[in-house]
Amino acid sequence: MDWFLRDFDHPAYFTIYADKAADAALEGPALAALLDLPAGSRVLDLPCGWGRLNPHLRARGLETIGGDRSPLNLKKHRACHPVPLVCLDFRALPFRPACADGVFCAFTSWGYFASEEENLRQLTEFARVLRPGGVLLLDLAGRAFLQAAMVGVEGDWLEFPDEGYQERVQWSPDRRRIRTERLCQGEAFCHDIWIPTDAEVRACLDQAGFEVAQVYGELDGRPWTEEAERWIYRAIRR
Repeated sequence: MDWFLRDFDHPAYFTIYADKAADAALEGPALAALLDLPAGSRVLDLPCGWGRLNPHLRARGLETIGGDRSPLNLKKHRACHPVPLVCLDFRALPFRPACADGVFCAFTSWGYFASEEENLRQLTEFARVLRPGGVLLLDLAGRAFLQAAMVGVEGDWLEFPDEGYQERVQWSPDRRRIRTERLCQGEAFCHDIWIPTDAEVRACLDQAGFEVAQVYGELDGRPWTEEAERWIYRAIRR
């Protein structure tokens, strides 16, 4: 079973990621601005999670449809931010071709699948549902930043008592993926995410049918550098 089917659909998810609710006040307006679509545009929020960024998309006058694989997150989304929602698989989106003006993919939500073919398929599906000229905003963690952040702590169990969990982070033997193990509420979880290079991101976007228009290095829209904490790609559907 894919790791995210359990990890993101468990009540402990809301404990581990409790800080993201507060982060949304900064991330939401900034990412919505970088998406840079006019009011009235139809945007697919993929994955939408429990909807923490949704109010900031709607505040810009965007028509949003959320999609996620987690029924638990979708249930909370419906309660907190009632908009059209769909339970889906990124590899086969249940939307007709060219139905959207934008796809909003925030918080390192690409690279979850075990094979690079499946990860490419996610981008290909994003391109399929976008109209020509439509915009994908792909928000990733910077690879060099993660490498630097893990120096001296890789493989060690770290305690987060206020948040209520323990965590150990390690690179895969080929240094292409990061495995994040967590212990929370008496249960073990393990995220396993591909962390691509900039060249790999660009190559996949090109192969999926996108032209990279801008790449930002932070939420404030500063230019991309390899050492940036975030790599935010604004790509146009050909």
